[in-house]
Amino acid sequence: MKIALAQLKSESGKVEVNIQKHLDFITKAAKAKANIVVFPELSLTNYEPRLAKELAFEKNDARFDIFKEYSKKYKLMILLGLPLKMDHDLHIAMAIFQPEKEIQYYCKRYLHEDEVPFFQPKKNASIIQFQQKTIKLAVCYEISVDEHLEDLNSARPDLFIASVAKHKKGLENAQNRLQYISKKHKIPVLLVNNTGMADGMKCCGNSFAFNPSAEKIAQLNADESLLIINLE
Repeated sequence: MKIALAQLKSESGKVEVNIQKHLDFITKAAKAKANIVVFPELSLTNYEPRLAKELAFEKNDARFDIFKEYSKKYKLMILLGLPLKMDHDLHIAMAIFQPEKEIQYYCKRYLHEDEVPFFQPKKNASIIQFQQKTIKLAVCYEISVDEHLEDLNSARPDLFIASVAKHKKGLENAQNRLQYISKKHKIPVLLVNNTGMADGMKCCGNSFAFNPSAEKIAQLNADESLLIINLE
């Protein structure tokens, strides 16, 4: 299985611009024969909690149609970040597109205290299936929450994917934490980070992957780029 980590520089509030940038990355991932492409936290709007309410997507938003088409056309799974309105609440979410399937949503279960004024957490499953693989998802702060990791022992996922928006210090902490998770559970762990300015902070990129032996097998710098990880 090949996974593409799409480390992009989203433009704050410019959803249509960001959609086109996502499509460009998806096309590149497909040309590299990736099976999955993953984007950073809130990638469609950039990580801007104060703008999230006015920029939020609905569950059946027409703007998702193009991603359905690309998923079907390229036969890959797409995981992208967005603010999502659901049952009168606003969530930090991943929209999950698979060929010939309905859109799935994973909503962040555990929020950082800075996010609480803008979003609601949601109890929902963070384990998904694709091509006979079991995948554990985490969005940014959830990496550090022990309760979020409790199902790693029972579900025994094949890999762990984290979607984040982090500055340099935050990424260092995340890297240490994810290496520990990889070592403890003997699974590949991948993280995709935003790059550029977001919510007044400088996101540092440096997306990376650990193999099941907790060895770092790839890492980007701060530039906008696509990282292809071959887990075979």
